[in-house]
Amino acid sequence: MKTLDQAAMTAPQKEIYSLSQRHSQTTQKFHLLSIGSINRSDLLHDALLESRILHPSQTWKCEELWLIPDYRELWVIPKHEVFHVAILHDTLSPFELDEACRFIRRQWPHTRILVICAGEDFLEDSLYEDRVMPDASPEALITAIEHLVGKA
Repeated sequence: MKTLDQAAMTAPQKEIYSLSQRHSQTTQKFHLLSIGSINRSDLLHDALLESRILHPSQTWKCEELWLIPDYRELWVIPKHEVFHVAILHDTLSPFELDEACRFIRRQWPHTRILVICAGEDFLEDSLYEDRVMPDASPEALITAIEHLVGKA
């Protein structure tokens, strides 16, 4: 398992990063699942790293980040894994996006789903909690994650 600081050297394959460091007991820890192109996950990686550096006193910390480039890899993740937020990138086709959301809803019903996608009517409202645009700033992405972590 790699640390977030080592994540910059990401290969185009499934990656799992341990983001744990010593946290106070009041810090809420959560696990993120990112589905789609690893290149798109760079935005997520950068946002998490920047947030950790700029806001070291924040009350939440991403303890584990799974990067899954191909949505079909979801079917091999053990059901006992816990994900608080799943982020689906705009590199997924409409079919892949729909299938991934439905699978996450069945496999991990308490996981909150954030979709990075432009356009309208791209997915049934019941299949996701929030959406950010592909050109969103890292701050907007972190804000959306914080909002969903609070619901998890």
